[in-house]
Amino acid sequence: MADNFVFRRGTGSKQKDKNLLEISEEFIALQNQREDALVISFMAPVDDITNIHDYFDNMEELEPVTLEIAEAGEVEYYFRGISPVEDIEDGVQKLSITLQLRREFL
Repeated sequence: MADNFVFRRGTGSKQKDKNLLEISEEFIALQNQREDALVISFMAPVDDITNIHDYFDNMEELEPVTLEIAEAGEVEYYFRGISPVEDIEDGVQKLSITLQLRREFL
C-alpha cells in the first residue's frame, strides 16, 4: 500500500473501509489548481477507470473525502466534481476529479 493513493468517503464513518478506493500511483497525476483545490487525473486501463468513475460519480458536491498518499496520513477534502471520461488510446482512458481542502475556521 506504500505506493498507493487511498480515498475514503464520509469521514468518521464506522463503515469507512466499505467506502474505500485504492489506486496505484502509476495511474495518477496531481495538479494544484488554486490554493485550496487539487485536481487528480487518472489515466488507466478501461476497467480501472470504470471503477474510479463509479466510485466518484455518485458523490455529492462538498461531500467529505479523505486522501492518504503513500501512508503519509489522511488529509480531509471536499469533493467538487468529476470530468467526463476521455479515450486516450486503445484500452486506456482518462478522467479527473477536483477536491477542495477542508479547513476548519476558528
